[in-house]
Amino acid sequence: MKRIFGLAAIIAGGVLALFFPDLEFAWFRGRPLGIVLVVIGGIELLESARRRKP
Repeated sequence: MKRIFGLAAIIAGGVLALFFPDLEFAWFRGRPLGIVLVVIGGIELLESARRRKP
């Protein structure tokens, strides 16, 4: 489940950062929010990969 969330966060963050940098969500802008989502998604993927190793 963490792997799916990580991939979804990376994809959504990449789309926000690349295609909608000036879009506003409440007080967030698209590019910084997208970068944060990519980082969080990467952390989730790393944690899921680390847990699978014995």
